[in-house]
Amino acid sequence: MPYGQAEHRTSLRSVDYVLIVMCASPDSIREIMMTAHDLGMVDSGEYAFFSVELFTSTNESRRPWFREKDTMESNQKARKAYEALLTVTARIPVTAEYAEFSRGVKNLSQQYFGKPYGKEEVNTYVTAFHDAVILYSLAINETLREGLSVKNGSLVTQKMWNRTFEGITGNVSINEKGDRFVDYSLLDMDPETGIFEVVANYYGVSQQFVDIPGKHIHWAGNRGEPPSDVPTCGFDGSLCSDELFPQYVIVTLF
Repeated sequence: MPYGQAEHRTSLRSVDYVLIVMCASPDSIREIMMTAHDLGMVDSGEYAFFSVELFTSTNESRRPWFREKDTMESNQKARKAYEALLTVTARIPVTAEYAEFSRGVKNLSQQYFGKPYGKEEVNTYVTAFHDAVILYSLAINETLREGLSVKNGSLVTQKMWNRTFEGITGNVSINEKGDRFVDYSLLDMDPETGIFEVVANYYGVSQQFVDIPGKHIHWAGNRGEPPSDVPTCGFDGSLCSDELFPQYVIVTLF
């Protein structure tokens, strides 16, 4: 539904934190960010927003603020609002194996389902499913070599734990509890181009946060550093006079 309609706004509450983490649809994120812009939370540079994208396309990630059917004025407003947004998403591998796998998936999609991918990347969920099958087959083969029954689901499951193998997505490592060490990318928008780019990666196995050479976060409000723990006037304005303190509220969409 269009931005600004009252039915989108299910609740209003005062903001009492400077880091706002969101996990919602792209349209909901856009509406929240535009609301934050209206309330002065972007230009002040005293708030930072994080969007966790579980399932998205590369094209949508590059310009998530843009809507082809929206007005130029609204798109420019959204672009400005997204200066305060950082995006966290699954890291896309840059290996030759991943590129070859991606081409194969695109060919099969066109051949059997008539769905052209074009220049769009294959979603990381597809590669994760592929690696999950490899993991399962490794556990099955090991069970058979030991002369045990593959009908023993608990046994097969345990053989998937605490092991590492090379998959399409790169090095796949499962810990002793059956959880995978996942790699993530942090994306930030270049205010000059309006394009979101990877500025850092988090590697699950080594638990390292590695900056991309030549890239850096563009903090909103022309700040050279992250916002402080408490806004200049405080969350309730008690640190400033009424004349200096802007009244902030934010719309939360579900």
